[in-house]
Amino acid sequence: MRMSILTPQPYVVSITDYKQYALNVGTATEDWSDAIQRAVNDVSQKAKNSANNFESNIQGVVTFPIQRFKIRKPILLPPQGIVLEGTSISSVVLDDIYTGKFTFVPCTIIEKTTNTTIGARTRKARGGAVTDDYNVDAFFLIDHGDNSTNYNTSIQFLTLYSTAPKQVRFGIYGPRTTHATFSNIQTYYCDYGFFTFDSWMTSINKFFARDCVSALCWQDDGTNNGTGTSLNATNVWANTAQVGFDITLLNYSTFTSCGVDHVKTGTARAYSFKKCNGITMNGCGAEDVKGDVFYFENTSAVVNGFSGYLIYGAATTRGTSSMIYVNTNSNVVMNSCRFPNYQTTDLSTTNNFNHIVQNGSEAMFNLCQLPTNGNSYVSYSNNSTGIYVNEAGTTTCINVNGVIYKGTMANGLRRMQGTAMPTTGKWTAGDIIENTAPVVRGNAGSRYIVTGWCRLTTGTSNVLNTDWVQMISYTGS
Repeated sequence: MRMSILTPQPYVVSITDYKQYALNVGTATEDWSDAIQRAVNDVSQKAKNSANNFESNIQGVVTFPIQRFKIRKPILLPPQGIVLEGTSISSVVLDDIYTGKFTFVPCTIIEKTTNTTIGARTRKARGGAVTDDYNVDAFFLIDHGDNSTNYNTSIQFLTLYSTAPKQVRFGIYGPRTTHATFSNIQTYYCDYGFFTFDSWMTSINKFFARDCVSALCWQDDGTNNGTGTSLNATNVWANTAQVGFDITLLNYSTFTSCGVDHVKTGTARAYSFKKCNGITMNGCGAEDVKGDVFYFENTSAVVNGFSGYLIYGAATTRGTSSMIYVNTNSNVVMNSCRFPNYQTTDLSTTNNFNHIVQNGSEAMFNLCQLPTNGNSYVSYSNNSTGIYVNEAGTTTCINVNGVIYKGTMANGLRRMQGTAMPTTGKWTAGDIIENTAPVVRGNAGSRYIVTGWCRLTTGTSNVLNTDWVQMISYTGS
């Protein structure tokens, strides 16, 4: 049976038609919350009344002119998505990062003046296993039905600006969404620009978050299930953040032309990916970072064409920091990336690493300019692998309990260089260690050189003539 598609018919209202529901306009206690909520409810009800089972041919749209609208509580958006649309296509900010001054280009501004919530409200999710709490401080709350998801919400051309006593917690709070679109959005003084537990087929374009914890946050709801797929994030900028992009359990998604600047406090990471698979980054960057630029944990990712500027590393009190931190069973490929050298006055610091690949991880660097000035020791612990491809060829590096082996890897077998037979670590039958410090041994007539060691077994035992055998070349004299 074929699926029918209804002809869409927009139902558009302007927020100015609801001015009579705004309170104290033009005063210090101005509040458009009820007016905006009423407009949202009206277009939502219109779409609901036209619904045929799941589908409605009415698209509810609320438009906003170039104006500042003050609100004192969050706006709740319905489970069946609507469109919120500002007027100006030039809703960007002229921002002087050196003086801290900024000027708004004429645009639609929603200003939240308090940290008030909408009160007690919850929704069940994941078959009732978890509960989403909507009693939070936010500009917009994207609602969903119990054990369901929000469909087709679109928010465009709006600047969300907080003058509340404390930072507003969320710009857009959308616990469960699909096919959402957020375009030409700015958030100022919100902890999170967009926050979700499960959002898939989401498009985010020209999204700017200033003075935040994170611009985008995909967070585990405690079930360790996926938080979404098929995100397309383009031109997303986190300016003055703690973790610019804080992404957990997201799968097969792409980040293009994104940036993170001025990361100096808290966790201090530009890009963080945990338990993610199929992440692709194209042409992203970071500047003025005092911490990790990339952090990967249990993640598979490809990073293409990254570039950075003014990376300082972290203070000693933060603990271990790395420009590229590949941790815990991650598989990461970096192609044609250009990492700057650390801008640090203390080259002897033991906290800042050029890059770390550890705890069962593998990282490949193809024609990359890797950083320097960090700590000289790079960890490939627990038989993790770093593979470097440049004009000189391909080099594979591993670290076995502090001993660095360099060489090549083919078909899962290592051909490494060293000065002694390994006594620790896990090895595979067929691995070879070439001796880089050979000496002549034996007596006249039977002199020989140990050219290396060949692995006989797979495992962590390292016994000569059981797990390893010497490769010997006789000199003939």
